[in-house]
Amino acid sequence: MIGRNLSSLSTADIVKDFERRCIEQYDAMEGNENTRANRLVWQVHALEMELKSRAGDQRRVLMKLFGHPNMQVRLAAARANLAVDCVAARRELQAIVDEQWYPQAAEASMALESLDSGFYRPT
Repeated sequence: MIGRNLSSLSTADIVKDFERRCIEQYDAMEGNENTRANRLVWQVHALEMELKSRAGDQRRVLMKLFGHPNMQVRLAAARANLAVDCVAARRELQAIVDEQWYPQAAEASMALESLDSGFYRPT
């Protein structure tokens, strides 16, 4: 779907595609398919940016993916929501850290440290 004009997709379709691509990214990471995993990072980012560009910043819809059984989905959804609902996103990042599912727990921990230090300011 990334090859298509994302603005023509419904918000629900973007959420489904975001979830699917995060799962594909997780599978690629687990299979040491780094090139594929990196390509998927950019595809997930493009979906997030499309939601951000919509009236009122629609990234909040990704919060329905909090608690998802796949940790990569949860991590990406939490990161996407740091600018729109930092409290809820931080809570999800902390839950990922607490579950100790690596490497996502390490990434969530680094995100929290970057926020706390002021190194990262979500937009």
